[in-house]
Amino acid sequence: MSLTRYRCAACGNLTRFDVVTDRRTKAFHHFSVGGTLSIEDEQVLDEDVVEVRCRWCGHGRSIEVLEEEPRPSEAEAAGPAS
Repeated sequence: MSLTRYRCAACGNLTRFDVVTDRRTKAFHHFSVGGTLSIEDEQVLDEDVVEVRCRWCGHGRSIEVLEEEPRPSEAEAAGPAS
């Protein structure tokens, strides 16, 4: 699952959004003898964002998707090994 950051151009919000998605998954359903369901090994096969709405001002028409640069791994951040 990729992480997408949003920004509301109407109010400047960067942190609070209501996101509606359609998701198709494959998962192993394990029922206990007592009937309790445990879902394991869930894989997202397809995911579409249907709507993004700002939690602060309620706008859904002013949402921008932010382009984030990939974060370096811990090994890259530590620098070359001596």
